[in-house]
Amino acid sequence: MRASFVMSGVATGLRRNLSMTVALVLNTAIALSFAGGAIMVSNFIGRFQNNYENQLSVSIYMCGPPPYTPGSSCTAKVSPAQRTALQSKLAADARITSYNFVDEKQAYDKGKKILSKEEAQFLEPGQLPTSFTLKLANIKKDFPGVSQAYSGQPGVDAVSDQSDSLKTLLTIFEKARIGAAVAAIAIMICAMLLMANAIQVAANQRRNETGIMRLVGASRWMTQLPFMIEAVLAAAIGGVLAIVLDYIGKVVILDNIFKQQVENRVLPSLDTNAVIQAAGIGALAGIVLAALTAYATLRLLVRL
Repeated sequence: MRASFVMSGVATGLRRNLSMTVALVLNTAIALSFAGGAIMVSNFIGRFQNNYENQLSVSIYMCGPPPYTPGSSCTAKVSPAQRTALQSKLAADARITSYNFVDEKQAYDKGKKILSKEEAQFLEPGQLPTSFTLKLANIKKDFPGVSQAYSGQPGVDAVSDQSDSLKTLLTIFEKARIGAAVAAIAIMICAMLLMANAIQVAANQRRNETGIMRLVGASRWMTQLPFMIEAVLAAAIGGVLAIVLDYIGKVVILDNIFKQQVENRVLPSLDTNAVIQAAGIGALAGIVLAALTAYATLRLLVRL
């Protein structure tokens, strides 16, 4: 059978069910844009995690002047001898790649920057404790042991890392990724059901044509092929629209709403290639699902 005849049948089918075809394309585009968005968020989480895991540090806070918070092990301000002994132990610890001492003035300057104006006006030099800032060879693996080793040292008030804030951000991104994935699955199921209904309607409308094709010797596969091509074309157009939607979402969210954070490298940037790759994977998956849905519908629900 000539390809021109098959494509003529495809064009006729799309034209007859134009409104349903448009609905199918739009539904598929929305579903695939959510799927591509979920892939982009996963990519974003990976870049964000890789960027910050190497920058996370551990802080050992020394005992400052009283009064102390409930539960603190401090009874007096850290002495120079205690600080020197702790520094010697840090220098000999193989898990620590580098360390830096933050004195009272540096702690005061840092506090003035972090605290709000209302809180900073009451801050005075010496109120914030001195501390050691550590870089670990592997913060995930080494932090529990470092925390246990130095928490009970004389003059040490507390040992903490910066991963809590990172975990909060990653939790938010992870929920966004899961939400996008769930939405993509739900809308894709709706798109597949709509596609199955569209194929059944089109097959019933063209039953006389397919019957004549079978009488002149066309195989069942050849009578089903135009319907499968229609479904794949609709999914392909929806996939292209999904790539455009994902790119617009990237521009609006990363390049505008979080523009300053991206420029300051607080958040990683996603270039056009990353968007096309993520959305393209979603589009290819949609095309495959469309072909499988059409094949299953024609085999199980429609007799041509």
